[in-house]
Amino acid sequence: MNLRAAVEAILFASRGTTLKKISNLLKVEEEKLIPIIEEIEKEYLEDRHGVELKKIGDVYRFYTKSDYSQLAMKATNVRAAKLTLGQLEIVAAIALNGPLTVTALNEIRGKESSHLVRALHKMGILTKKRKSGRYVYDLSKSFRETIAIESMLGPQAEHTVKPSS
Repeated sequence: MNLRAAVEAILFASRGTTLKKISNLLKVEEEKLIPIIEEIEKEYLEDRHGVELKKIGDVYRFYTKSDYSQLAMKATNVRAAKLTLGQLEIVAAIALNGPLTVTALNEIRGKESSHLVRALHKMGILTKKRKSGRYVYDLSKSFRETIAIESMLGPQAEHTVKPSS
């Protein structure tokens, strides 16, 4: 078995996986896989490829290169969401601070945000979970993957901004 081809096949078929999982699947030490993954990353940066391998957090995944994103969106019927300035403020606040309540978002923005949060949730950009009797909003996994946000900000911190008293 060609180890490089096996790693590439796993990365492609999984739509994102960790080094540990590849190691377990192939029964090969992680240290032996690192140079193979680095080689694949380097190769896919070449202009002859329309995708590139990125590591976001601890997950490796193939992403469409920006030059081909519009074409890929047409091929997959994915629509680009046009966000208002207020919606962008909410997305940025959550991206920078982690999951937030509407109250915390109101404090950060200095204005009422619930209508924008509802719209973003309906669009699939935000998820909501009940925590301590209140809803906490976070960026959806699909939205994070679409914009590869962790690559811009680093690993997502699991904290919320607490409103000042």
